[in-house]
This record gives sequence, structure tokens and C-alpha cells, in this order.
Amino acid sequence: MGQDKGLIQFRDKPLILNVLETAKSVAQEIIIVLRDEKQISQYEKIIGDYNFIFNKLSIIADSIPDEGPLIGICTGMRVLNSDKALVLPCDSPFITKEFINNIFSYSEGYEAVVPKWPDGKVEPLHAVYSEAVVGRIKTLIEEDVRDVKSLLEICKVNYVDADLLNDTGCSFLNLNKPEDLE
Repeated sequence: MGQDKGLIQFRDKPLILNVLETAKSVAQEIIIVLRDEKQISQYEKIIGDYNFIFNKLSIIADSIPDEGPLIGICTGMRVLNSDKALVLPCDSPFITKEFINNIFSYSEGYEAVVPKWPDGKVEPLHAVYSEAVVGRIKTLIEEDVRDVKSLLEICKVNYVDADLLNDTGCSFLNLNKPEDLE
């Protein structure tokens, strides 16, 4: 869309706040991983402007800027106070509490839980990852591999039918084009 998606206004507030407001009601902690200090400053202002109150919110910069979501997952997992994390994109404003609770229920004994559609497509940015993936991500980075799907190839993954996690599919809707905002 040519601008920072998380800061784009949707239903009278930035997209990121739609995700945070749902997540804060069920999360023990929230970590937002951003590109750099400038972006952190912009998000802190927005979150403060909307009086987002959640005492376990951390906003941190990518360990390697502009290298994509795999680096962001690793960066967030390093500061996590739990052994599992739900990764969510900022441009999915319809994520439900039920989705968040459901996906964690499939995580026991796996390094990742990833929603999968009947056509075989997966949702690696609406997924749960265990702390065990940090070492695997570091290996991928050393091999100059940056895509999340490569991580899934080397992890013990529970692919769960996306419809079981969210029967309407609304949690997976991404706003990628200006017309999606209407």
C-alpha cells in the first residue's frame, strides 16, 4: 500500500490497534517487532494516543533490519517470557479471541502450529512457534535463508485445518490493497 500498514487507519484507528485490542484480552504478554527505532517511535506515539493499556507490552527492533518476518519471529522469541508465541500480522484486523485460544490448543508436542487451507496453502504468519525454533532460525540466517516456509520444512509442525481454528475465516483476512480498507 506504499506506507506502514500497521499505522493505516481502519475503522477510525490504526490497523495495529485492532490486532492489539483482541490479543490483549487473552495474551500474557505482547511483543511488537518493528524495523527500527524510527518505526518504534511512530508506534509508541500511536499506542499512547489511543491509551492502549497493557502492562506486558514490549516494542523492539528487528535484530537485522529489513530482512523479513523470519528475522522478526526470531527477534521476538529471544525476549519472550514464555516457551511459545503466537505470531500475528498487523494487517489482519479481524483476528478473534477464539482463534487465539484454539491455535494454542494444538501446540503440545510441536515446534509450530500452522493453519492450512484445503488447497494446501498455509498461514505461517498466523501461527504458534515454540522457543525451539530460535536455533533453527539462526541456522537458516547463517545459510542466508530468509523465508518462513523454509523454517517449516525443518520443524515439527502441526498443520491444522484453518476452518477448525476460525470457522468464518475472518482471522486470516489481510488488508493488502486500498480497496480492502473500504
